[in-house]
Amino acid sequence: MATIAVFDSGLGSLGVVRALRRISRCDIIYYADTASHPYGTKPVAELRRIISDTVRGLRERFAPDLVVVGSNTPTLLLDSMEDQATMGVWPPLREAARIGRSATVLATRSVVESGAVRRYAASLGLDLHIREVDASVLVGLAETGAFLDDPEECRGMIRDMLRDVRGTCVLSSTHLPFLKDIMESVRPDVVFLDPADTVAGRAVSAAGAGGGGTLRVYTSGGHDIGPLLHRLGVRQNISRLSLGGSRG
Repeated sequence: MATIAVFDSGLGSLGVVRALRRISRCDIIYYADTASHPYGTKPVAELRRIISDTVRGLRERFAPDLVVVGSNTPTLLLDSMEDQATMGVWPPLREAARIGRSATVLATRSVVESGAVRRYAASLGLDLHIREVDASVLVGLAETGAFLDDPEECRGMIRDMLRDVRGTCVLSSTHLPFLKDIMESVRPDVVFLDPADTVAGRAVSAAGAGGGGTLRVYTSGGHDIGPLLHRLGVRQNISRLSLGGSRG
């Protein structure tokens, strides 16, 4: 019987939740910390506090076997975030390197400005030429549900963002895979890599696949993503929960 808690600043973790449910029967706690949205523009010190408080709060309240920080931004920016009971979401650079010698990485502004993606690639010993693009505006399209409400306008914005992409594109934000269908329709010549499947496999290996298959969903306030979650197939009741990560 495994319980896995997954969180980020809103919608992004849903992709990880879906991937976990495809390959396991573990019990899942999905915490959308919408009061702290967006992670991608936070100063590192503030982001560190939010992540630390939220991980601690989830452990104290639910005692999960594993907490998954379902966001590339804190995973890349915060040193020593992972331990035996905490796992982050890393951009799938190894997969990109298997495909070719270069890749475009779409990430949040703070990640692009930090140089963390290149440092991560170097730590893996990858011979990969990386071009980084600030895709914060696309993260916003996902979080607000604009990709459902006005797909044609989103298509134009995505087309502009992808104009110079060649070959392989790494989606270094768990929000971006919600736009993957539009991306593939705009640029069918590009391979888009989603980090959710990789982290789900690692999480199940660490915590186990057995359980009751339950899903509990919580948000922390801020903007209301409940209607969007329901539109994306979440049928569970959504409860309000504050774990101290946000002070807003």
